Amino acid sequence: GACAMAAPAAASRLHASRPRHDLLPALRQRRVKARTFFLAVASLLLPLIVAGFGLACTFAGPSRTGALRPHAATATDSSVARASGAQAALAEVPMPVALADIEEARAQEAAKRYRMVELTLPQEYAAGPVGAAFIGPAEVLASEAEQAGRAPVVLLHGFDSSSLEYRRLLPELEAAGVAVHFFDLLGWGFGDVSAVRDFSPAAKRAQLYAFWKQHLGGRPMVLGGASLGGGIAIDFAAAYPEAVEKLILIDAQGFIDGAPSLGPLGGLGIKVLSSWPLRWMANQMAYYDKETYATDDAIRIGRLHVETESWEEASLNYLNSGGYTLSPLISKVGVPALLLWGEQDEILDGSEQVPRFLEELGGPVRMEWIADSGHVPHLEQPKRTAELIAEFLLQPEEEPPAARAKESAVLAV
Repeated sequence: GACAMAAPAAASRLHASRPRHDLLPALRQRRVKARTFFLAVASLLLPLIVAGFGLACTFAGPSRTGALRPHAATATDSSVARASGAQAALAEVPMPVALADIEEARAQEAAKRYRMVELTLPQEYAAGPVGAAFIGPAEVLASEAEQAGRAPVVLLHGFDSSSLEYRRLLPELEAAGVAVHFFDLLGWGFGDVSAVRDFSPAAKRAQLYAFWKQHLGGRPMVLGGASLGGGIAIDFAAAYPEAVEKLILIDAQGFIDGAPSLGPLGGLGIKVLSSWPLRWMANQMAYYDKETYATDDAIRIGRLHVETESWEEASLNYLNSGGYTLSPLISKVGVPALLLWGEQDEILDGSEQVPRFLEELGGPVRMEWIADSGHVPHLEQPKRTAELIAEFLLQPEEEPPAARAKESAVLAV
């Protein structure tokens, strides 16, 4: 906007000091320089998107309203997703006004189910209580899981995303009888982080630990995630093995370490990171069926959290922290794992990534390819993804040793 306003004034100055025939070449040169600069910045950030994973599916809008308000349904749906007396104390989550621009019904339904729980983090990470946002299980399923003694299930979204990434998986998992918490990581999604000092991997780990301990009661859980969310699940399982009894990895990041520091250009880099053109490129890379799924509405849903007031500071803090170092941790995770991979993943090539996971994960692994899917099978093939997760969670473990499952999966590659 500022550049557009400055252009007429610049043109007037050029016109006053040069002959008319010099004006257009000069303006063209300026446009070329500006375009070159934008592409240079984008080229620095695109590897982050490719290595950050999941970003295309969950980024928020091209402009910022600067204000938050509760979504229209919050005044009348106070009973939604309240599974127990403990959950009755949960707060509703204010959503950006741009939610009204989103067309997909499942995104709107998922947004209505957001709740927030107050967590206490160590003072090195937060000066006061932190509001953690999540989409919780339906009341009936939560009650059934508790009575049956099943472990809580927590799924984490990808880089710079939100739990709306799981909007299509949510109803499919519930139809299969799975009670699940979709959790917004510190600094992403829609939580209240006004008291947060640090958004580094250590702080995100502390937030997830607090959610596990303070909200889930410290019971061993099934933890999983998509893209970088899968990597964060690995990081947590390695740090707190007592907290995780099974692992679910969906096209997970594991072998690309770190995040690029933006340094003195941080403010500009964050603006580019939130820009529509960059998100459009990532959206195209994420899906196999681009015509059906790589829509403008998908970008709006994915970028909705960028409308929150804390997003820029949180993102810059995270990137300048150096990001996650995951590759040394994978062999330290010894719990049973479900490894799902889209056959047509253009961001993380399964033929390269899957054999490494099968070789390095320390516990038994069930590996399944998901046909007709790119980097986000939970969005392109949610029914099949949910079926495989439900089988992994609800059926008894098979007797054959993990080596047989690993050998079979490697041969399939």
